[in-house]
Amino acid sequence: MVNRGDASEDDKQGRRAWRHIVGWPLLLIGVVGLFLPFLQGILFIVIALTILAPEVPAFRRLIAALRKRYPGVFEKAAEMKESLQKRFGQPGPG
Repeated sequence: MVNRGDASEDDKQGRRAWRHIVGWPLLLIGVVGLFLPFLQGILFIVIALTILAPEVPAFRRLIAALRKRYPGVFEKAAEMKESLQKRFGQPGPG
């Protein structure tokens, strides 16, 4: 019999690993993209910070400061997220 506590712990560890495996390379691509004319560096950096924020306290504080300084941008992002969820549905577990 599978213990549900273990499964949720495995999910958390998997999600955490995924965030680091995807987030750090995106951040690196974003930094490189700042110097290359054909790569949108800022876009990659924003995506990477959003992915890594739950795991990296410094990025979490940065996102919180940006949210406080530019609330309109974050409201627009929330509207876009809601629109996408209505169009494509809520992602399921696992």
